[in-house]
Amino acid sequence: MKDDDSSLDQAQYRTVHEAARTLLLRGEAWGRFPTPVDDLLSAAQLTVVPISAFDESTMRHYLRQAGEQAERLLRRALDKVLGIFDVHANVIHIDPDVRAEKQTFLKLHETGHKEIPQQSGLYRWIQDCSRHLSPETAALFEREANTFATIVLFQDNTFAKMTADSQFGITVPIKTARTFGASVYAAIREYVRRSAKICAVVILDPTETCADRGPVAAVRRIELSPEFQRQFGPLVAPSELTLADGLMRFVPLGGRRMSSPKTFAYIDRNGLRHEFIGEGFRTTYNSFVLIHAKSTLARSISLVRL
Repeated sequence: MKDDDSSLDQAQYRTVHEAARTLLLRGEAWGRFPTPVDDLLSAAQLTVVPISAFDESTMRHYLRQAGEQAERLLRRALDKVLGIFDVHANVIHIDPDVRAEKQTFLKLHETGHKEIPQQSGLYRWIQDCSRHLSPETAALFEREANTFATIVLFQDNTFAKMTADSQFGITVPIKTARTFGASVYAAIREYVRRSAKICAVVILDPTETCADRGPVAAVRRIELSPEFQRQFGPLVAPSELTLADGLMRFVPLGGRRMSSPKTFAYIDRNGLRHEFIGEGFRTTYNSFVLIHAKSTLARSISLVRL
């Protein structure tokens, strides 16, 4: 499972939230769909350069700036990153091979590194002094930039208000993603994260077929609504799903894009059984299993294994 990429404490979230809302205001982006990323970049005085840092010639430029000792580490890093914010030039480099919706999120993520107050100044000071961030600070800055990008892309709680008017289900965030110019991945996460319902989504890597075990899908990430977290705590799932796991029944297989809703039971922290509904959706890049509570059951029913 991927490392945590967005959790912040209350003080950190308030700072990021204020910076994101301020940029939305400066860019006159509220209520405009899809979220006008170009105007937001202009308001942040940032440019996406036409020559990518992921081109060999431009990468050599950053390697020269880094010095010989950092060259090997920087080459290794550039193999993994998808976006770069150049604090001195006020430009953003985005991997041109990334799909359009992902590029949108990356542009806002890199913008966060400039707009979040404590980040831009520290990055500039570090580059000027040839120092580096501690791993803990670097990880925090990435989580802050992810949160910033999410708030800006979905115009704070605008997406949540828009989707709350529809009957709960996985097709809701999929359809609304297009309105904001977001990926399905980002939209489903935001749908659960902002929901007032007891719900969760398990995000899986593409399903592979093993000769001895059949379909296998690695668990990439789990997102919980606040109410799910409060009543049920963490959703415990294996590192990968197989046909032996109850959640696998919701994963679309055999070329299907969606699985129809099915009911099952889940036990809360007090030992009470709740009726849940599960359904799935598959893209080229991920499968999603969305579950949500329907009602508390007074009678005993068999449980799927979670």
